[in-house]
Amino acid sequence: MLLLDSVADALMPRFCIVCGRRLALGEKHLCLICLMKLPVIPYKNGELSSTEILLMGEPLLVRAASYFRYRKESGYSRILYHLKYFGHPEVGLWMARQAASRLVQEGFFEGVDCIIPVPLSKAKQRRRGYNQSEYIARGLSQVTGIPVEKELVCRLIDNQSQARKGGIERWENVEGIFSVRDAARLEGCHVLVVDDVITTGATISSLLETISSASNVRVSVFSLGLAG
Repeated sequence: MLLLDSVADALMPRFCIVCGRRLALGEKHLCLICLMKLPVIPYKNGELSSTEILLMGEPLLVRAASYFRYRKESGYSRILYHLKYFGHPEVGLWMARQAASRLVQEGFFEGVDCIIPVPLSKAKQRRRGYNQSEYIARGLSQVTGIPVEKELVCRLIDNQSQARKGGIERWENVEGIFSVRDAARLEGCHVLVVDDVITTGATISSLLETISSASNVRVSVFSLGLAG
């Protein structure tokens, strides 16, 4: 197997998506140096995380965490670009497994019944070919064994991208865009909502408000990136 990997690597060299350096055997997506320098956001059970502080006003929230700090000017922003725009959903799968391995040790997933990826509209998913948040959810599931439920909520409106919008515009842009398909299946559940990146928290807040239509539901949140 090692010989086959060496031959494949010689014929089709792979490169770090952050710095562009050629990856060595055993390295995947990020070189060891970039992986070690990844701006990981600490999560400690019993202490407020940066993501929890941002979402503090959400009444359903149990806990929240993000894997790394996202800044547009940083080379690490290429992780999300590769995941969302360059057709590499496997990056989300791999990064989520790395994050889950850390969070499991802090009991982050305790009591969670299912994982819900933030849904895309049907039109946007057709254009992209996949939902990047679903791949992140799958990566978490592979480590934790918690099932992914991608059909419980849906996106009603193909709203404009949040990328170039200001704070108030972001909140207005996501108002009423989600719907719960089967509120009865969510009753009494602790669900983990998963997104690729959280900026103002507007999208997550809109989804949590929608999920609140189910009785006695509790929600935790995970994202790969947290802007700021």
